[in-house]
Amino acid sequence: MAQKTKIGRRVGGWLYLHRSGVNLLASEDADRLAQVTAKHPNTPWNLCKIAKDKVSLLHYEDFERSGFPALLHSITFDLATQTSKAIDYSQRDNPPILHRKELLLPESDPNIPMYAALTKAAEEAGLFEKPAGIGTRKAWEKRIAEAGLQLRGHQLLKK
Repeated sequence: MAQKTKIGRRVGGWLYLHRSGVNLLASEDADRLAQVTAKHPNTPWNLCKIAKDKVSLLHYEDFERSGFPALLHSITFDLATQTSKAIDYSQRDNPPILHRKELLLPESDPNIPMYAALTKAAEEAGLFEKPAGIGTRKAWEKRIAEAGLQLRGHQLLKK
């Protein structure tokens, strides 16, 4: 029996996946995503969020260069009602940010070790111990600073 490749990260009924892994999606999820990208062909995105009845296209800043990238734009398409809701975070001073990027990539991605090392450093520093309130840029930066650290690319360094 062939081993099934693990793709993306499942959270609360949603599958989060980087764009580079869409060719690994199960056919039902690939069909859902294709419906949305056909309706929104000019929408920039680098992550998708897929559930049974909704699909979101998420555009994060500098995914490859930023350790914890901020969300710039999102569009969520309701497959049942065929309606979309777009949100522009690009001008907000405290946008949502992304943690644990390595979990969103195909297993073959060469950046996984670097991203996983950053996650491990954050875990070892206790940054994830109280997950409430770390989902936005300001709260995350405050948590890093309070731990006596600073973020440089994909490294947490002592101040």
